[in-house]
Amino acid sequence: MRTLATALSLALLASLPAAHAAPQEETFTIPESGADNVDPNKLSSLADRNDPRAINNVGWLWVRGEGGVKQDYKEAMQWFKHAAKMGYTPAMNNVGLLYAQGHGVKQSYEEAFKWWMRAAERGDAWAMTAVGDLYENGQGVPQNYELALNWYREAAREGDSLGMWNVGNFLELGLGTARDIPQAVEWFRKSAERGYAPAIHRLALMMEAGKIGESPDLVEAYAHYAIASERYTAEDADEAEENGRLLRVLRKKLSAEQLQAADARKGVLAGQYRKPEKPRTPDGSST
Repeated sequence: MRTLATALSLALLASLPAAHAAPQEETFTIPESGADNVDPNKLSSLADRNDPRAINNVGWLWVRGEGGVKQDYKEAMQWFKHAAKMGYTPAMNNVGLLYAQGHGVKQSYEEAFKWWMRAAERGDAWAMTAVGDLYENGQGVPQNYELALNWYREAAREGDSLGMWNVGNFLELGLGTARDIPQAVEWFRKSAERGYAPAIHRLALMMEAGKIGESPDLVEAYAHYAIASERYTAEDADEAEENGRLLRVLRKKLSAEQLQAADARKGVLAGQYRKPEKPRTPDGSST
């Protein structure tokens, strides 16, 4: 299970001690460097023109205590809600995060669910995963694996790599649906092809355990662990460390010939599993 902080982090999206979505941390809209809608000197005029992204980013400055202001979550909430009322889904996500974390407001997963659902119903993939996470863990809503899986599937259809990972995880474990290893593998592969390290790692685990194919494939597993080690981001330090440990353990089991084959296979996989894109925030923009 992945938590909303893995996928939600600013250092990054999106987690609680859950298993399939990212751990919830302070993840807010971070526009591209140099954009007018993040420049503190230009935000005011853009906000005056009711630019929802600029309004949302004023809230972000209050959250981070940047741009000449001191950190103030209550002030940030006002700006986020203003942009959210204009139909801007990233702001809806940010309002939900403040409620989920209890920053500037009384902590409430129920309120977080309302705001994330609004964004999800408007096609926001990040919010779809967040809603699925709440259903999975029974936070703010009754626990319901079927509904969690439905929302993860929606996020996956939008091309969200974490959503794909979650679908694969539910299929492998048989949560909210019948256990289906072949389909789980397909979803993990789709996520891996987008450079999502946890999916590549999961494939390695399955290969080493003999869940893919008729028997364990240690060479292929090693190649996957090796590629995963190059795809993890700083936000996944703990997972990257465990992946590295398994890589070292498996290396001792392989012959020189097998290691050579694994290295060759790694070169092929490097072309199949693209390098991860820049970390995404709740609005889908790169950090």
